[in-house]
Amino acid sequence: MKFRLILVFVLLFAVLSEGAGPARAGAALYPDLRTLPPTNLYFDRVVYGDGSTHYVLRFANTVWNAGSGRLTLEGQKRSKIYQRVFDAPQGGNLVQRIYIGNDSIYHEGHEHYHLENFASYLLLKKDASGVYQATTKKGTKTSFCVMDTSRVSGSYSAQFTSCGRTYQGMTVGWGDTYGASLIGQWVDLGYSPLADGTYAVRSTADPLNKIAESNDGNNRASTCFTVRSGTISIITC
Repeated sequence: MKFRLILVFVLLFAVLSEGAGPARAGAALYPDLRTLPPTNLYFDRVVYGDGSTHYVLRFANTVWNAGSGRLTLEGQKRSKIYQRVFDAPQGGNLVQRIYIGNDSIYHEGHEHYHLENFASYLLLKKDASGVYQATTKKGTKTSFCVMDTSRVSGSYSAQFTSCGRTYQGMTVGWGDTYGASLIGQWVDLGYSPLADGTYAVRSTADPLNKIAESNDGNNRASTCFTVRSGTISIITC
């Protein structure tokens, strides 16, 4: 009888001790990167490093996080880049640490790294049958410092208010906006102005699908427009 009582107390202590320990991590919550249609389209001319002058189509672009989890990117100078996945939109437990590549450029002056291939831009032209076909005109901006710059939806406070030396990311409901006037924020049109016609500029978030998301099928958005004698008019796609 005495042995049985001791055994009961031991088992009860074990159960209570386990319950008093740290909470186990919950399910992983992933970001869902989406792109708002590009805005503020206008033509410009820029001089490249080799002295050549190119016509460009400038525009503003916002990639935002519509998922249930935040986007957290971890990387340092000339190091591998990892995505950190948690079980809560803010705070919570680290559930996964996913290697996503070495696509980074470290800026000594800024003291942070830029992630390459976070977004891509492409010009499309409407053909005689009414279908928008891809052209060879692409965006030149390939590296991004990911952070919260504008709230798109929800009420979460921004967690990534600067481009850190180790961590970058995007809070749920927040977007990273690049204005049309920034260097490289354009599609290079070459040595001639864009001819009259009907076009679309398409932005794609995470075009190489390296970032773990809850939905990889909604990363594109386009803005359609016409060109008449050098004047841009936005139309419905």
